[in-house]
Amino acid sequence: MGVSTDTAGDSLAKVASALEPDVMLVGLKILKKPAVDMLEVIRENRPEMAIVLLSAHYDVQGMKALREFSRRYSAGCAYLLKHTIDTMEQLTEVIHSVAQGRIIVDPMVMEALINLGDARSSFFRQLSPRELEVLSWMAKGYRNNTIAEVLFLELKTVERHINSIFTKINVPESRHARVAAVRMYLTATGQLPLEEPDAE
Repeated sequence: MGVSTDTAGDSLAKVASALEPDVMLVGLKILKKPAVDMLEVIRENRPEMAIVLLSAHYDVQGMKALREFSRRYSAGCAYLLKHTIDTMEQLTEVIHSVAQGRIIVDPMVMEALINLGDARSSFFRQLSPRELEVLSWMAKGYRNNTIAEVLFLELKTVERHINSIFTKINVPESRHARVAAVRMYLTATGQLPLEEPDAE
């Protein structure tokens, strides 16, 4: 289901309640806090419905609001910049993924979320845009060979990026390194709560 950028949140919520779609596709010119408030209205009425959000630009307050929004809901969602979607096949894959409960964050959006985070997420700023992209696909549960296919890279190139990620974010190379890196990514982007320190 696609919606126009000028439609108010309560109207969208009514449409969503009437049609009961599995996924709602929301297009925005710029992601600002009022747009996230609109998503809140939609989610309050249809908490189980997945949302794909496409925007051309964003501002700092919009990103902060989006970070808090992503912490509060567990249904599938995607936050993407319009210019990163090249084909209808890519958009279709995203829609199917969020319908299955996955969370997809555009690498540039993810970088902005990380930059708004605390010191525990600041180390991700060391990663290159390509490494952030590879890590985002790792967080979606994709294997190395699938990431290589999606990004049109050689498998060895993807493996090199992953090893670089482990080194830069100080994750020891072990059979648990991938899980640790993905958890750190999900926490930094607000998709997992920050772990509280053990009480003494």
